[in-house]
Amino acid sequence: MQVRKPDLLTQGDAIIWSRTPEVALFFNAMSAVIPYVEHYLNNVVDEVRADHSEGDPALRAMLGEFIRQETEHSKLHARFNKRLFDAGYGELKPLLRKISDELQSIRGRHSLAFNAAYCAGFENSATFSAAYLLGPGLPLFEGADPAGANLILWHVAEEFEHRAVCHEAFHAVSGSYFLRLWGLAYAFVHVNYSFKRAGDVIFRIHRQGMSRAQVKASKRRFRRFLLGQLGYMAPRMLQLLHPRFDPAKLEVPEAIHAALAHFAGPGPFAENYGDTAMKTARVA
Repeated sequence: MQVRKPDLLTQGDAIIWSRTPEVALFFNAMSAVIPYVEHYLNNVVDEVRADHSEGDPALRAMLGEFIRQETEHSKLHARFNKRLFDAGYGELKPLLRKISDELQSIRGRHSLAFNAAYCAGFENSATFSAAYLLGPGLPLFEGADPAGANLILWHVAEEFEHRAVCHEAFHAVSGSYFLRLWGLAYAFVHVNYSFKRAGDVIFRIHRQGMSRAQVKASKRRFRRFLLGQLGYMAPRMLQLLHPRFDPAKLEVPEAIHAALAHFAGPGPFAENYGDTAMKTARVA
């Protein structure tokens, strides 16, 4: 892994940064929630590093790199979120405090093993989302405002890169197959419900003043986007149910390699990486 600190020009960027507004709004909802989830992930992983990596310097180093990567993600999303709030979406703030409280409650009420299973479940699911967005989903970012698109594409590329870290952290604590599945199910429901609640606020604000026909068209575009992503991810995520599932064995797509190399550069990244990647794909 590598800790990248790309200059993504997150100040002054558009809030509706995609040519399809619903795509931008969906990822904006995720961005609003992400810093709280990543703080939780880092808190759990840091305890695993402190208490369960004795005698395994490779694991200890990997956990440290994960924490540093997630910290950078959180910083840039927080910068973007400030613009989101200032642009009229400040109604998100009470919901985000509630989600933060929920994560703190999960952390306090459950064992470290369960919390590590939650982290592994979330990160393993994100792996398949990353493969979609930097694969068949790349056209969603074509023609987008660079800062919004690059924030998501950089983040998901690193999600794939550190796909095995929380899985290894969980196995350092427990490794129970059934606990892993329970954590996976719990994380999948809770995180996606958190994204949905944030999305409900964002879409309600965005659709204020729209005609009934415009609202219907907006919902149709959003449904089409979600079904495209779900159609890719659902059959592939069945791998998570296998007792010997190991995310480290997943082959890294060339598109992920290319994105990671791109965002390791000095920046500033004034061009939308989605456009760059689509041009490269057409030439190939």
